Amino acid sequence: MKTSIAAVMRAFDDGRDRSEFYRGWRMGLSAGLTHPAILSKTVARGGATGAIRDHLLAGTSKGKDIASLVRAAPKLFEPFEAALLRMGEESGQLAEMLTHLADFHQRQYRMILQVKKWMTYPMFLTLFAVWVAPLPLIFYGQVKAYFTIVALGLVGWFAGGGVVLAGLAQRYQRRSQFVRARFARTLALCIEAGLPLPRAAMLAAESSGDPQLYAHVRRFGERALASQPLSVTLRGSPILTPELDAALQVAESTGDFGSSLGRLADLYEDGFK
Repeated sequence: MKTSIAAVMRAFDDGRDRSEFYRGWRMGLSAGLTHPAILSKTVARGGATGAIRDHLLAGTSKGKDIASLVRAAPKLFEPFEAALLRMGEESGQLAEMLTHLADFHQRQYRMILQVKKWMTYPMFLTLFAVWVAPLPLIFYGQVKAYFTIVALGLVGWFAGGGVVLAGLAQRYQRRSQFVRARFARTLALCIEAGLPLPRAAMLAAESSGDPQLYAHVRRFGERALASQPLSVTLRGSPILTPELDAALQVAESTGDFGSSLGRLADLYEDGFK
């Protein structure tokens, strides 16, 4: 688990890195380059994205296919991400899947920027408290003790504050509008990519980050998920609001999930509740 503030802040930028990585990979495919040639030149700034690039580069250099490499390292990929990469290669639509993934992670990064903005004030308060809380020591003439405590506090703040920072970020991202945004966007992406409805619904529920929603969807069997409307599947779940219900009904009647659910996800990410 990342404990330093610097490590957590780097992790927050992974959406941007992942988007750039997939976009560069797609451009290489469009130019007719092989996977090893593309991946060896594709920028990845370390962290989770760098681990993915290194894993895929090592495997493709040995002649392994993308689908098998994704299956071999499930912890490196989001579940929906792994499904789209496997399906993309197996169906010959990998370039299209990479475009979808690049766009998805770019939107997720925009949401993370909101998280960073929201956390600026509590981060400032905790740093301020490191300096202010021991001030009474100076009034008692214990100047050396004051600076010792402040120094230790600063070391602890930078080295271990990432745990608090990550907790604040998770709390912010569990807000209802962001849960709905992740669910709607992942569902639209998976269905437009060609995944069957039961699989898309499960991946979207898992990607929402809400354990209760995932458990709610999971209790339905594959046959029920395939045969009943999504609004019926989600009935009784806190995620189902009137506007989401309406968007799902429009998407199911028109077959255009990207427009209705995608626009609704944009609204949620902009603060609509």
